[in-house]
Amino acid sequence: FSMAQRLTWRQIGAASTTGTSSILCRAFGSSNVSMLSLDPSRFVSGVTAEDLEKNPAMAAYFAANFPLDEPPRVVPHDISELEDDRTKPKLDEGAGAGDVAQQAMNIRTLKAYHRCALTENGTIACNRLRYQRIIPGLLYGSDRTQNILSISPESKVFVKTPWNEIQRELKRYHRSFEGRVYDLTLFENEEDTEGTVHRVMPRDVQRHPTDNKAYCVNYLRYFPGKPIHLPIVYINEEESSAMKRGGFIAPISRTLECIVEEGVPIPEHLELECAGARFKEVMRMDRIIFPDGVKASTNVNKDTFLVGTVFGKKGSDEDEETATPTTA
Repeated sequence: FSMAQRLTWRQIGAASTTGTSSILCRAFGSSNVSMLSLDPSRFVSGVTAEDLEKNPAMAAYFAANFPLDEPPRVVPHDISELEDDRTKPKLDEGAGAGDVAQQAMNIRTLKAYHRCALTENGTIACNRLRYQRIIPGLLYGSDRTQNILSISPESKVFVKTPWNEIQRELKRYHRSFEGRVYDLTLFENEEDTEGTVHRVMPRDVQRHPTDNKAYCVNYLRYFPGKPIHLPIVYINEEESSAMKRGGFIAPISRTLECIVEEGVPIPEHLELECAGARFKEVMRMDRIIFPDGVKASTNVNKDTFLVGTVFGKKGSDEDEETATPTTA
């Protein structure tokens, strides 16, 4: 309601001397007064039309604070009729989440603009863009779904990305940012509202030496079947006797080059099973759990690939093996 329709406290105080019907009619008209008198309990439980007739101040308060022109909200008396929202899939509605199809494939969105190769290229011009919170970069690579070849000069496009777009994803994924797949919407200029969508992977992320902020971000085109580097995370560390006593894995490979089949959601990471890991054990590819539709790239030698070695307190496993039950 507008300010002219809302009643002041002076009007409410004057309601004791002015009739209820006259105050409501002046504020909302006769149609709304009849609507209020029908069922005021839909706004405040237990309040009836007779209460408003007997108490002009209450009637003025109702007229000033409740939207009488909106339809009432119907709430079922049986709680079993309410749909349990916990059974529904939770969709991310934040910036960069994308639509339902993109979220199902675990693909987020970014936006960028074309960068002029003449006036916005070079060290001085790129530094000028960074001062304006714009990150320069390059879109390159082949895409067989769009008949783009990497040897073609047209495949290399100068781009510039708003700083907040990059920083949002870096805060979310940190060092695994380059292991993600995005739908990059490339606009010609700020007046362009449609743009062209490219499925890409961030590459060659350069950071400022002191501020640790993104300084340059390139994009490599992606299509199903193209190798992607997925980060490796450790699970079930508490089920390892060596790692429970202060042991740790000295990493050799933090990522693994994988192939994701078409139609399969792109995993955020691969899990390394640490259950039963012993002191000085070498963690190899046989401990990595691959989701359905994901496999190691042919460029990776399965026999020589090493994730890391378990180091820690010496004798942690020997103590458990040599320990014998005591007898009374």
